[in-house]
Amino acid sequence: MMKKTSQIVSLVLLLMSFMAHSQSLNTGPWRFELKTTYADIPFIINFQKNLNGFEGTLHNGKESIKLNEIKMTKDLITIPLQMYEVTLEMNYPQKGVMDGFLVRHNKNPKVKTPVVATQGQTERFPGKKVAPKIDLNGRWAVTLIDGDRKDKGILIFEQKNSTLHGSILTPTGDYRYIEGYVSGPEFEAASFDGIYNYLLKGKVEGGKLTANILASYTTKIEGQKDQKAALPDAYKQTQVAALNFKFPDLKGKMVSLNDAKFKNKPVIVQFFGSWCPNCIDEMNYLIPWYKDNQKRGIEIVALSFERSLNQAEAKRQLLKVQKKRNVPYPLLLAGSTGEDKPADKIPGLKNFISFPTTVFLNKKHEVVKVHAGFNGPSTGEFYEKWKLEFNKNVDDLLK
Repeated sequence: MMKKTSQIVSLVLLLMSFMAHSQSLNTGPWRFELKTTYADIPFIINFQKNLNGFEGTLHNGKESIKLNEIKMTKDLITIPLQMYEVTLEMNYPQKGVMDGFLVRHNKNPKVKTPVVATQGQTERFPGKKVAPKIDLNGRWAVTLIDGDRKDKGILIFEQKNSTLHGSILTPTGDYRYIEGYVSGPEFEAASFDGIYNYLLKGKVEGGKLTANILASYTTKIEGQKDQKAALPDAYKQTQVAALNFKFPDLKGKMVSLNDAKFKNKPVIVQFFGSWCPNCIDEMNYLIPWYKDNQKRGIEIVALSFERSLNQAEAKRQLLKVQKKRNVPYPLLLAGSTGEDKPADKIPGLKNFISFPTTVFLNKKHEVVKVHAGFNGPSTGEFYEKWKLEFNKNVDDLLK
């Protein structure tokens, strides 16, 4: 009897402790700072209560990211970031402040970056600013410099008074949404979505723009405004004479282009990774598109190259993606870890430079076009241009 009473008391105390912790995470906005080597990267999460405890909305410029699987244990608040193998793991707040880490789980050992959050702050960049002395609106032709490597890129900005939005485009993809401000001749903006976490800080003098992308690394940017700035032709970067593959789907069944599902149909093949935000952006377009267009006699298949710790974790990741996005076309596990390279798995694949890469096959499964990289919704007119090209490519395949 004493043993049973003791167990009941322990359970009651545990429940009371959990309830106390649960009540200590106040709803509303919290301003977070990711403490990287070269910059403190700010972002805002709004927390709300739901039937399961709490949910959140991560505000990243013009996008809002739902955080629906927040877990609260006795000592820790765990916030999964989208479908990535990344979480925020925070201690319970004390006097309106909580600290913890951004944790990358697909590294051994795990990579932990310090995070601090303050309750009630709604501004990503609080503090006084002076009137802007520069006009950043439009395109800027730039060079991204990382050590000895130099890559051409484009900055696109939308400036309204002191408020700044935009993105960074490169031949391999975009840096997604940035949000910040202009003050005098200087500007500052940030991105945080779990993967693309960085601060962009720069100035314009004499028509010349200089800036740095700051995180656990630094990338220097130099350039000038050019409304005709363009990237290299994405269809002339990667080559493959013929595309032959045989990889398992999420049920372990081997899938190839010889399967009846693909017979006499054009096929779009996406080189994909669940760790890749640009891949997820492209998939977010492909899923509804496929549901609307499959009846026309077109198929899609994704060859996934994961960067997990092992094959079991890679499969778990893809199952999570399939479930959360309700992916209607096959996801094939082509690679499980960062050691698995597309060029090693696909004979004849040359100059593979980017995830995603999209291959267009005709009804005979001959390679018609290969598109390297992807510039998504944050890039505005570039994204709209890609959508027009994509649909024209499909129309041509179906003729």
